[in-house]
Amino acid sequence: MYSYNGANHYEDYNYYDDYHSDYYNDYYSYMNYDGYGYNTDNECYGYWDHYGSEMDPYIYPVWPGLIRNLEEYIKDELTDSRYYELLAQKAPTQKAKDLLMEFSKDEKMHAQDFMNAYFMLTGRKYQPPKIEDPKVPDDFMEALQQRILAETNDYKKYGEQYLKAPTAYLRNLFFMTRTSEAQHAMRIPYLMHEHHRQTKK
Repeated sequence: MYSYNGANHYEDYNYYDDYHSDYYNDYYSYMNYDGYGYNTDNECYGYWDHYGSEMDPYIYPVWPGLIRNLEEYIKDELTDSRYYELLAQKAPTQKAKDLLMEFSKDEKMHAQDFMNAYFMLTGRKYQPPKIEDPKVPDDFMEALQQRILAETNDYKKYGEQYLKAPTAYLRNLFFMTRTSEAQHAMRIPYLMHEHHRQTKK
């Protein structure tokens, strides 16, 4: 597995020692705080230090909502990676096949990045369940149309996570993943054009 590390894109992740953060999810909009920033609900026990920029996960437990989200994102990204592998087998040209396999590699890298984050937040390695082959339409154009919708939905989802993230590490993680999903969505019309051109011959 490969992981984005900001320096070169395909080396093992190396930010473990630099990470210090906790995760909160719109606390100020729906969680109860006293005048000192203390969360009085029971879902997440943490004290927000007004004189510091972030919470310390080595002292305070992380909010479980992010952990559940990461598990979901890992499975989704691995499924998307497999989808592109299967779709590449239907590609009309070698160029289209290569691009789809690049998408597959990107999605697998996203899953690895989320597993790295999961390990940092929990101290446990996440073992994803076996990924069943997703259903890919026989019609190449239909399959591409489905992916445009899926990629734009992921763009929105990770953008929302980016806005919630309280630390540079999490912000960078969701920003880079969001950007990659947008890039896929913008390149898919090229694949559709390639397919249309081949069918005209």
